[in-house]
Amino acid sequence: MSISKVALLGLDGATFYLLRPWMEDGTLPHLANLQKRGASGVLASTVPPVTPTAWSTCITGVNPGKHGVFDFRDSPLRHPDRPLLSLSSIRAPRLWQLLNGAGKKTVILNVPMTYPPEAVDGCMVSGMMTPGPEANYTYPPELKAEIRREIGDYLPDIDLPKYDAERYEDALAYLDLIRKSFSQREKLFFHLMENQPWDFFMGVFILPDRLQHVFWKYLDPETGLYGTEIAQRLRGAVIDCYRLMDDFIGRLVERLSSDTLLLVMSDHGFGPTQAWINVSTWLEQQGLLKIRGRVALQRRLLYHAVGLNEVGWLKRLIPQSLQARARKRVRQTKSAFRTDVQVTLDWDRTQAFFPSIPAQGIYINVERDGAGIVPPGKVYEALRARLRDSLLALKDPATGERIVDSVQYREEVYHGPETPYAPDLFFVARNYSYLGRPMFGGREVIRSSTQVPNGFHRPDGIFLAHGPHVTSGRAVTGSHIADITPTILYSLGLPVPKEMDGKPLSEIFEADFQPEKKGQEVSATESPQPPEGTPSEGYRPEEASAIEKRLRALGYED
Repeated sequence: MSISKVALLGLDGATFYLLRPWMEDGTLPHLANLQKRGASGVLASTVPPVTPTAWSTCITGVNPGKHGVFDFRDSPLRHPDRPLLSLSSIRAPRLWQLLNGAGKKTVILNVPMTYPPEAVDGCMVSGMMTPGPEANYTYPPELKAEIRREIGDYLPDIDLPKYDAERYEDALAYLDLIRKSFSQREKLFFHLMENQPWDFFMGVFILPDRLQHVFWKYLDPETGLYGTEIAQRLRGAVIDCYRLMDDFIGRLVERLSSDTLLLVMSDHGFGPTQAWINVSTWLEQQGLLKIRGRVALQRRLLYHAVGLNEVGWLKRLIPQSLQARARKRVRQTKSAFRTDVQVTLDWDRTQAFFPSIPAQGIYINVERDGAGIVPPGKVYEALRARLRDSLLALKDPATGERIVDSVQYREEVYHGPETPYAPDLFFVARNYSYLGRPMFGGREVIRSSTQVPNGFHRPDGIFLAHGPHVTSGRAVTGSHIADITPTILYSLGLPVPKEMDGKPLSEIFEADFQPEKKGQEVSATESPQPPEGTPSEGYRPEEASAIEKRLRALGYED
């Protein structure tokens, strides 16, 4: 039997660190059965392992140096005001374009970075970065009315800013929203699967990511908050959300036809945030960054307010109601600030800067097009080497131990025409458990985050395959998120364009499997290209504001 269809299920942020124990103890029986009957393994994410970069690599099969997505915002080297990115910002052909070019029909549901939706031979419902339910989030446009009729008030994304997840009542309300959102997405998933013609179906569920960003330390027995009262009260309800996901997987496997290949994957893994590295403060201390005087005091007051929520003894003394009120005030204050470094830094005296948490890299303010102060060539290279050596020597004052695992120049990580727009160097500290942030106005470089239940991304995502010709119990090693698109093309008998960096995961199949060659060869260079221009052209000011608030609440922006 040949493979006629492929279903790709994305579980945003899913990690075997949490899932495997639950698979083994019977909490997640359908995932366990999927692993037993198919192939599975760790799926390496991008560097850094963040949502926009990873999903863009997943759907193009190329590294960020070719698709140009390094953050939720555009590179400051391309647009100094760093607008939010949209689907047209991905500067490489998408998987569905290649499949449509080969005569395959596609259904794309809730994939991050797909707003505004583009014309496809099939349909598309945009995912994360959709401003809200009032936006035009479907192609064709009339599909939105069908969704309202069949599903109700559909939520393209989950609005976290209104909730204080450290407050028990708010946490319960947030979990209710998680469950409601998942139920809606499952209904829409099956509605489209059963009522739309398709050869390729891709749907993404954000449940793991949205739970782990705010509750990780309540789920991870290796953290200090695991045994707290609120963790014990909430843990069962949080795990029940994972059971919803597992039950859905069971229903999905039952409904798929025998000629359908099912791939399950995540864009990255997860782990606890142990400490923040205030990179802007570090760069200030290095004499490489200056804040404009008129905003410095405001930034320092905000930084101090945020820090009070991360002091364990203080949290034990202050009543919960007052803590919640203070956190709400901080969130409102954060929203009043522009997140763009453009308005904060004194550019005539700033040689290097750290733009955002998702970027996890440092840009050098090199001379270009009338801007910048660092001369290219030897001066630039000397500064980059100085930053690398200084980062590698960085120590946590609480332990005296060095914390930075590695520092890499952008050309050591990426290759392709978009590489010059990436950060000049990337660093990884304790496998991202020490997380860089751009918070301006702080006095200390390292600050503990052990008293906040948050988690953040790790490089180790998940991969499972099930269906015709997949080898049962096969352990997959060395797979990368760039391999997903080539694997789908290969399994459907379509050639993999030579421009792709990923490779087909042919080892998941039985030794004698030879995909039936179908259609004509599709070259990535001949596929429809994204339009040039301002990448945020799909967002109105009020829409951009809504997305920015959502990103802050998830910990992506200060």
